[in-house]
Amino acid sequence: MRLLWQTPEDRLALLKDLVQHNSITNTQGEVDFPFYIKQTLNQLDYFKAHESHIQLMETHDHKNAVAAMYRSHVTDDTIILMSHFDTVDTNDFGPFEDIAFDCDTLSHAYQQHITEFDANHQADIESGRYLFGRGVMDMKSGLMMHLSILEKAIHEAWPINIILLTVPDEEVNSSGMRSAVVQLADFIEQENLKLLLIMNGEPAFSQHPHDNHYYIYNGSIGKAMPSVFVYGKETHVGEPLKGISANYLISRINAQVEYNKTLTEKFKDEVTPLPVSLYMKDLKEDYNVQTPFMAASYYNVFLFEQSAAHIFKQFHAIVEDAIHHCKRDLQTVFDTLPDIQVMTYNDLLERMTEKHGQDVIDYIMNAITIQDDRLYAQAVIKALLLLDNSNDYTVVTYLSAPYYPSVNSGQEKLIKSISKYTIKQMKKQFNRETKKIYYFNGISDLSYVNYSHDDHDVNVYTKNTPGFGKHYDIPFQAMKRLKAPVINIGAFGKDAHQLTERIDIKSVSEEVPYVLNKIFHKFFIED
Repeated sequence: MRLLWQTPEDRLALLKDLVQHNSITNTQGEVDFPFYIKQTLNQLDYFKAHESHIQLMETHDHKNAVAAMYRSHVTDDTIILMSHFDTVDTNDFGPFEDIAFDCDTLSHAYQQHITEFDANHQADIESGRYLFGRGVMDMKSGLMMHLSILEKAIHEAWPINIILLTVPDEEVNSSGMRSAVVQLADFIEQENLKLLLIMNGEPAFSQHPHDNHYYIYNGSIGKAMPSVFVYGKETHVGEPLKGISANYLISRINAQVEYNKTLTEKFKDEVTPLPVSLYMKDLKEDYNVQTPFMAASYYNVFLFEQSAAHIFKQFHAIVEDAIHHCKRDLQTVFDTLPDIQVMTYNDLLERMTEKHGQDVIDYIMNAITIQDDRLYAQAVIKALLLLDNSNDYTVVTYLSAPYYPSVNSGQEKLIKSISKYTIKQMKKQFNRETKKIYYFNGISDLSYVNYSHDDHDVNVYTKNTPGFGKHYDIPFQAMKRLKAPVINIGAFGKDAHQLTERIDIKSVSEEVPYVLNKIFHKFFIED
C-alpha cells in the first residue's frame, strides 16, 4: 500500500484536512474530532490489524483524547508524541469567518482583499510561502507531523515504541491532558514500558513583534492564577462612612499587583512576562444606590522555577501590604476605621467549618452548579462569607484554575544533544537559523508531565483552590510518574489566535518532518 503522508504534498493535504474539521474548544466539533482521527489512523494497515492500539480516553467533561501506539517488540523504550487538536474560536475572522477552516479558500480570499492588511501581512500573503487558517499553526501542524512520523515508524519497523497522544481542551482548562495523564501513566506501568522522551509539537512562537526566528524549546512556561475576593460592607451612598466599598479596596490591590516586577522570574536570559489582571469586577448585578460590597479579581502570573505555593505566598504578602496602605489612608476619612482582615481561602474555610460544621460546608460546595472553574470559586467564597456577619471587612486570597506547573529539561544530556543536533541540521539542510529556548512561552500541556515540585506545593495549591478535588483537579501523582525529559519541536508559524494565523509551508511539510526523522534515527534507532 502506498504511504499516505511521506511527501511534502501529502503532508500538506493532511494538514488541510485536519484544519477543515472544525474542533473549536467546547463545541460539538471538538467532541467529534477524536473519531475522525481514529478513522484517519485506521487508513494504516497496522491499526486495521491492531485495533486495540488506538484508545479513546474519556475526559471528565465527556470529551476524548486519542492515544495510538506503535509497539516494537524488540524494546520497551518509548517516546510520547504530544499534541492538542482543539482551537480557539473564529470570531476574530469577521467577514472571513465562514471560510476560516478552508485553508485554500481563505488564502485566496486574503489575496483578493490584500489591501485590508498591513505591509507585513501583505508580504506574507503575496509570498505564497504560508498557509492560512484557524488551527493551521496552533496546533494541527504538530498533529500532522506526528501522524507522518508514526506512519514512517510503522512502515520501517523502527526499534522504538511510539505513543501518539492528541488531546482536547488545551486552550481553556487542559481537561484533555489532565485526564489522559492518569490513564497514560497506568498504561506505561502495566506494559513495563521505559519512557525516554516526551516530545510536544507546538509551533514556534515569536518572542517580539515581527520576529522571524525559528525556536525549539527545552520546556514549557508555568502559570498560576492568584486571586482575591473582597468583602467590604454595604451602605447607602448618602452614608458612605457606614461601610467600605469593595471597589475601592480591590482597585488598590490591583494597583499593587498588576505589572509588579516582583512577580516575575528570570532564568538565564529568559524573563517571564509581567503579571496582568484577567478579570476584575464588583459582583453587584443591578443598579441601585447601595455601594458595591463584593468584588473579585484574578491574575495571570507566569512561572519558571517557582511553584504555585511560592507565588501564592508572595501574592498574599502584596495584598496584605495593599490593605495596610488602605487602612493608613482611610484613617484620615473615618473617625473609627473598622478592622479589615486579610486571610487565605484555607483560613476562611477552616473558620467557617469550625463555626457551622462540615455538613453546612459540604452543602454549599454541592449546591453550586456553576460550570466555569473561576466563577465556581467565587461563588464558594461568597457563600462562605455570607454565612455570618463576622466576615464583614474581609479580604480573601486564593488560587483560581487553571494551574500549569513549569517544566524544563534543558540540563538533561539527551535534550542538550537533541537541541544541538536540531540546530545543526536546520542550518545545514535548510539554512534555517534556529535558537534554543528553555521555556515555551505559549503555555502547553507539557506542564502536566514530569512534575518536580514537592508536596508542600501540592498542599498549598489544593487547600487554597476552592472546589479542588470536586470541581477542578490536577493529577499531581500521575504527573510525577510520567517522568522523562521533555522537548518541543514544531513548525514555524505566525499570529496564533489571530485571523492571520498561518504556518510556513516548507517548515511544516519538509523541514521539521525531515529533522524529526533524523532525530529518531540518530538518538533512538542507530544507537
